[in-house]
Amino acid sequence: MFPHPTSYPTANTHRMVLFHDQKMHADFERMEDILADAARHVRTALEAITLLPYESYKPVQGWVGDLTKAAEKRRFLTEDFRHTAQSALRELAQLDPEQAPGVIDRSMRHLRDALEASHRVNDLLAADQEITRHRHQHR
Repeated sequence: MFPHPTSYPTANTHRMVLFHDQKMHADFERMEDILADAARHVRTALEAITLLPYESYKPVQGWVGDLTKAAEKRRFLTEDFRHTAQSALRELAQLDPEQAPGVIDRSMRHLRDALEASHRVNDLLAADQEITRHRHQHR
């Protein structure tokens, strides 16, 4: 048991400090992370696609090579990559999900995430260019 104080200070002050373990960053500051996530999603989608049975893999093998090249070169901001990813998604959507339960859905989800990340970084870069152009016009 603690002893009771014999005197009480009359000028009490309180300071409250709030610590955040992570600093919140805007998407523009996270562009590298977003693009790295796109690379991870493409690799994960390609790994899932290799688990497809041959009957399901055969219609999609045409664009698997292009996605593999994009992943190896880490080129996710090009129109070629986005066109290939969209084509792949269309092909995967036409497959019978019962032939490979879960695999088709997983590969589609990761391809969608990679495509979204590519679009997001392109949008951020375009916005930055537009803002820069606007600032130079108003000087």
